[in-house]
Amino acid sequence: MASLKALSLFALLTLGAAAEAACARPYVVLGSPGGLNLYIEDGRAAGFLPALAAEVSRRSGCVLTVEVVPPERLIAMADVGKADLLGNVSRGNSKPADRDFVDITVLEVEMVLDARSEIRSLDQFAATPGALLGRMRRGAETPALRQYFARIDPARIDVSEDADTLARKLAAGHIQAFFGTPLFYLGSVQLAGMGGRIRALPLGGEPYRIGWSMLHATVAAADRRLISQTIEAMRREGAVQRLLAAQLAGGDGRAQALPAAAR
Repeated sequence: MASLKALSLFALLTLGAAAEAACARPYVVLGSPGGLNLYIEDGRAAGFLPALAAEVSRRSGCVLTVEVVPPERLIAMADVGKADLLGNVSRGNSKPADRDFVDITVLEVEMVLDARSEIRSLDQFAATPGALLGRMRRGAETPALRQYFARIDPARIDVSEDADTLARKLAAGHIQAFFGTPLFYLGSVQLAGMGGRIRALPLGGEPYRIGWSMLHATVAAADRRLISQTIEAMRREGAVQRLLAAQLAGGDGRAQALPAAAR
């Protein structure tokens, strides 16, 4: 009987802790479609961001749902205070006073080429006349990436709206390379039919940082602290990296990890 009472007390304490941990209301995590980070599958959001949001929700007790919106709408909604959380967005150089930012992970930037390309280094590409380099119109860029683009003749830079278009142009031979991180470009090259037929060269320099941005106007301060603490604990435990590795390994079925030799 004593053990039963102890078990009942433990259950009540656990439920009480979960109730206290839950956020004040459900929140929407906005994300823009891109690569293996976020895409639509069978009419539902899939990829790294939804998997991450589900785990944060499970651990914190907060109700979090992911909504897929175009990049322009995501930015506009945040600017007018009609967003809760922006998921897996670039940290950038600025620190807006109207929101909190919690780091998720860092992503190494790579130059993506056709595996058959004879180009073996970034310097060689820069020195190759006629080699076109794809660039995303509104893509977030690290300082090292901006410096590299500054080395290239503007006539050799081909601008596209998204990573899927860049990958299709690479597959068709319209461009000879573009930059990205595996989380965002692997799904695009798979959709373009290139599969493992690519090779990647590391850019180096500061990596691309992504995180969650939580708006003060719509997310309660206590909830921002809870979500931040949950994510930080996941990072310390390696849970974030495990979720990321599962996506890059093709666990969602959209893309397969590249053979080591192709990287």
